[in-house]
Amino acid sequence: MNFKGNEVLSVGIDIGTTTMSMIVSRLEMKNTAASYMVPEVNITSKNIIYRSGIYMTPLISRTMLDGEKISQVIADEYHKAGIKPSDVDTGAVIVTGESALKENARVLIEQLSRFAGDFVVSTAGPDLESIIAGRGSGAEEFSKKYGCTVANLDIGGGTTNISVFSCGELLGQTCLDAGGRLVIYDPASRRISYVSKRLNDAAALYGASFSEGSIADELTLHRAAGFLADAIIDSLRFSHREITRVTTTSGSSPLVLSDPVQYVSFSGGVADCYYNDINDVYTYGDLGPALAQELKKRVPGEGFTVIRPTETIRATVVGAGTYMTNVSGSTISYNEDIFPIKNLSVLVVSPDSEELLYRGEPGKLIEELRWYLGQSQQDNAAICIKGKEKISYGELRNLAESLLETDRSAIDRALPLIIICENDMAKALGMVIRRSAGIQKSILCLDRIKARSGDYIDIGYPVMDGIAVPVVIKTLIFG
Repeated sequence: MNFKGNEVLSVGIDIGTTTMSMIVSRLEMKNTAASYMVPEVNITSKNIIYRSGIYMTPLISRTMLDGEKISQVIADEYHKAGIKPSDVDTGAVIVTGESALKENARVLIEQLSRFAGDFVVSTAGPDLESIIAGRGSGAEEFSKKYGCTVANLDIGGGTTNISVFSCGELLGQTCLDAGGRLVIYDPASRRISYVSKRLNDAAALYGASFSEGSIADELTLHRAAGFLADAIIDSLRFSHREITRVTTTSGSSPLVLSDPVQYVSFSGGVADCYYNDINDVYTYGDLGPALAQELKKRVPGEGFTVIRPTETIRATVVGAGTYMTNVSGSTISYNEDIFPIKNLSVLVVSPDSEELLYRGEPGKLIEELRWYLGQSQQDNAAICIKGKEKISYGELRNLAESLLETDRSAIDRALPLIIICENDMAKALGMVIRRSAGIQKSILCLDRIKARSGDYIDIGYPVMDGIAVPVVIKTLIFG
């Protein structure tokens, strides 16, 4: 690893349905606590130092990504940026939209791992992509700065990723099968060469359908785009029509909002059509311009104020490169160099099981962990507990003994015991566990990290003189 003081070099790569791109950024970490308080390490600045061009995503066929060409593009961009894989500390490779459904998406991730240095992760998943795009676009920061509710609509070739933020907090996210490349045609002959089944599923609600080989006249394009625009707008309402259910991407779910949306911002490729007033619907040989026009017709009637985000087409890659990395709390505990840790599955302990741990009763957790490891086909998992803000020594000792018994019963002794606490108690817990376990057991306790069962985490080398570690939480979903 090549830390420069308290700086981390981060790379973000986004391989989308239509386009792919890369950014390089520097993340600066500082102790933001007062000198007389317990250190609190945070990422204090995120500076993009290199932006690649926007490339059309190379394909071998409709169902296969061209891994060789994609790898060459990334290699060329590394050279242009003046960096090597060994320079990179953190970041993300995001395979998004319809690209995540390609037959060789997982193989591509493995091919790109040679650009990962020690700590770049590979992730995909519709809801996670929505959040990343919302943060990368600047919508999250806008909602925080102005104390309002903002929905970011990241509209690409295959999907629309929606995230809603209120006063800087995430209210919800969803993903729709609605994008500019659900219809593709030859701009010269205007003959349709591709129609997504997902478009026809939506069109069937209106008694319509579209077929390959037919002519993409202006009326046809606007009609198809109108169905998709209806779905996008409907998804932002408190109650949804059937069009939202039909178009919601597998692995996602419709938004359930407690506050009305006040502002909307658009990112992704279609956003450029929206903000740049591209009037010729035949510009790109797809639905992008028509979809932007149909959205412009509908947005005023919903009472939203449209804002232009900081990032449009690069929102996802900026989010991947600058927002995927978290920092643990400063009261962590580890007893040897086991870093970096990559692709470690997470089990969140149920509230009932956690309460039993404080009583010294690990049986229920042992059953949960054995089941989880069997289902996920993993040898080890990070055990994630809520933790207590105020805990007695007796409860702490019972918790430590219960976690060690769980480890002895369900995990290979050669593997490290990794505990994640949401509340600030990792150092004390780690000390008590180590006292009972002895020096032969590798133990890592982290706090201030919130994850969900089924997530995966990457844990990098300690920073800030060893008082914190960078952590990436990711969701791996391939169709």
